[in-house]
Amino acid sequence: MRVAFISDWYSEKMGYAENCLPKSMASLGHDVHVISSNVQTYFNSPTYQETYESFIGPGIVACGIKEINGYTLHRLPHQNWNGDLYIEGLLGKLRSLRPQIIQTFDVFSLTTLEASLAKLLWGYKLFLASHIHASVFPLSKRWDRIGTKRRLKWITKAVVRGRVASFLSEKCYPISTDAAEIVVRFYGVQSHKVKICSLGVDTDLFRPLSDDSSQKARAKIRRQFGISESDILCIYTGRFSQAKDPLCLAQAINFLINKGMPFRGIFIGDGPQKEAIQGCKECYVHPFVPFNKLPQFYWAADICVWPRQESTSQLDAIACGLPIILSNRVEVRERIEGNGLLYEEGDTQDLARKICTLSNMETRRVLGEHGAQKIRKHFSWDIIARQRAVDYEAALRR
Repeated sequence: MRVAFISDWYSEKMGYAENCLPKSMASLGHDVHVISSNVQTYFNSPTYQETYESFIGPGIVACGIKEINGYTLHRLPHQNWNGDLYIEGLLGKLRSLRPQIIQTFDVFSLTTLEASLAKLLWGYKLFLASHIHASVFPLSKRWDRIGTKRRLKWITKAVVRGRVASFLSEKCYPISTDAAEIVVRFYGVQSHKVKICSLGVDTDLFRPLSDDSSQKARAKIRRQFGISESDILCIYTGRFSQAKDPLCLAQAINFLINKGMPFRGIFIGDGPQKEAIQGCKECYVHPFVPFNKLPQFYWAADICVWPRQESTSQLDAIACGLPIILSNRVEVRERIEGNGLLYEEGDTQDLARKICTLSNMETRRVLGEHGAQKIRKHFSWDIIARQRAVDYEAALRR
């Protein structure tokens, strides 16, 4: 099959669906293309420069064509229409590539609407996806409190974009139950076309600590930060923002240190909470690292913690054999079933108590092994790609 994935933005050093699913699909022998604009992930974030630029570079990059991990990346110019991003020249690119299958990642984008309407010209099979959790979609919590005018504006937008895309598509893959509710209730996607499919993990890269090279990587990172083998190291990766609140973890570790307990913290990323995190005892900050460098940091750690919201990095850390602690407000409970704990979001002392329950090495080992096995069985991008290929091929036969 010739498959084209369309993503409004793309960053080579990230490990998102637009990076990993095309790689796994190409490994199955399909002719895979990724069409994106010439902007980086989060390029329009107000804090892009301070949070991401030193890691992934300028927000706007060159256009062009490049081979990456077995697939072809096509970067086209980006444009802005009434506050929304779209990819200039998309129709011409689709005309030249003539894909049999198109997979988009955002039901509501102008790019998806354009790709949906272009299906009427070229007859490919269209598949949608949505990665929007309720934790980052405030409208799902306050729909009944917004005004009639705003409600009508949103419904009109949903009909024009989401409903049209849904009618012209084969399936939509939201990444969780709450994401599925959002695409049906707010985006206008037909419920019978919804098929929940979690984000995945590159399990060739993210794997448990087992061989000599991973053991050496663990020892090297721990030496770098002065962490002994008797210390219990907690890790967080991602933005240092209030929305993610890694400071809550740093404060919990600070509390435990003051109690004389051997916990430490390492924080991989950047953002507004950086200085406050560095001000907590035994909390070490490291800049963002490329996706393929993250496993060594997970191998160096003993527990992974995300104090707020969902993150695809949670799956990567679990795949490396770490027990996990998440907020009790997240919807992706399958990520902690049998391999982790929930804490009362925002309660530093409750987080400290949950960390303490993982102080026993054997407890961590049992939970970590269960989590890694679960990822290999259900959340590998290779498995997801094979399942997706079955859906794509079935659509082509219809």
